[in-house]
Amino acid sequence: MHGRAVILRQPQTPMTIEEFPVPDPDPGAIIVRITQAGVCGSDLHTWRGATALQSLPPAGRVMGHEGNGVVFKLGAGIATDSLGQPLHEGDRIIHSAVMPCYRCHYCLRGEFSWCPTYPSNREAGVFPYFVGTFADYYYLPPRQPVFKVPDALPDAVLSFVNCAMGTVTDALIRAEAGPGKTVVLQGAGGLGLLAAAVAREMGVDQVIIADRLPRRLELARALGATETLNIDELPTPEARLDVVRQRTWGRGADIVMELVGNPRLMEEGINLLASGGTFVQIGAVPAGQTASISPAALLKGKRIVGSLMYRPQVIPLLLNLLERTQGRVPFDRLVSQRYPLDQVNQAFQDAEWHDHGTEVTRAVLTP
Repeated sequence: MHGRAVILRQPQTPMTIEEFPVPDPDPGAIIVRITQAGVCGSDLHTWRGATALQSLPPAGRVMGHEGNGVVFKLGAGIATDSLGQPLHEGDRIIHSAVMPCYRCHYCLRGEFSWCPTYPSNREAGVFPYFVGTFADYYYLPPRQPVFKVPDALPDAVLSFVNCAMGTVTDALIRAEAGPGKTVVLQGAGGLGLLAAAVAREMGVDQVIIADRLPRRLELARALGATETLNIDELPTPEARLDVVRQRTWGRGADIVMELVGNPRLMEEGINLLASGGTFVQIGAVPAGQTASISPAALLKGKRIVGSLMYRPQVIPLLLNLLERTQGRVPFDRLVSQRYPLDQVNQAFQDAEWHDHGTEVTRAVLTP
C-alpha cells in the first residue's frame, strides 16, 4: 500500500506530491491516517526559504507538522495514549509535533523544543517516509506523546491544537499570564487569534490585539479580545503606545507577544511594556534580520523571553479547554479555507501574507 506526501525541494518553487510505501509500525509506533493538516506560518517561511531554523535537506523536505488524524495501525506493545486511555484503530488522536531525542540535557528538563535534534530535517524518501502531516499518513515513532480526542469535540477545532494553539498557550504560561494582567498581541493571524482566546480563558483582564485586516480584528473580538487596534488607523508606534497606556493607567502592558516574525515589532513591543513586564518572541524571524533595542529599556525589570513550540503536557489542557468552551468561544471560525491535498500549492498561494495581506486566517489541507 502506498500513500502521498508533499515534498519541497527548492524554496519558492511548486511543491510536488509523491507516493511512498506505507510502512508497518515498529513496536510502540503508530501509523496515523491524517484527516487535516494546517498550513502554519513556519511552513510559509520554509517555502520562502526565509527560515532561520534550518535549510532544506538534499532530497527535499516532507512538509507539514500541524494537524490531526485517526489511528490507522498500532505497533506491538502500544494499547493506550499518553494518559493511559485505551487506543484502537479508528480513534481520533492528536500527537505532539515536537520530536526530540529524549536523552539530552534539555529533554531531561522537559524542554523538548530546546533539544538540539529539533526540528528534524524530515528528508524526503527516507524511511519511514511519512514524517510530515501534508500527507495521507504520518509515522508516529515510539515515545512520541499522543492523546485521544474526546468524542464531543468536532474536527473543526482540532487542526491547530498541536502547533499554533499549543505554541501560544505555552508562551502565555511562561509569561505568567493570568488575572489582573494586560496582554498585547502583535498580529491577528492564527497565532494571535488563538492567543487572544486562550489568554481570556486563563483569566487575563485585558487582551489588546493589533492588525490591519478588519475581518481578523472582528474575529479577535469574537474570540475574547477586549480591544482591537487597526494599525492603518494607528500607523505609528507612538499612537499605539498612547492607546495601550490609556488602557493601563499609564503603566503599559504586562505581556507583549510578537506573533508575525517582524523584528521591528520587538523594538515597539518592549516600549509597550510596563516595568517588570515580559516581551515574548514567538514569530519566526527570517534569517539575517535583526532588531535594534536599547539595553537601558530593560533596566526596570523588563525581560525578553523566546518561546518555540510547546511542552506536550499542554495538549490535554487544550482539549479540555475546547470541550468546556463549546458553544461559547467560536474556535471553529479559525479555519477559513480547506483544500484537498493536491491543491497544496494553491493553499500556500492563498495563505501567503509576506509583502501583502491575506484574508486567510488558517488554511487546512484535507488528504
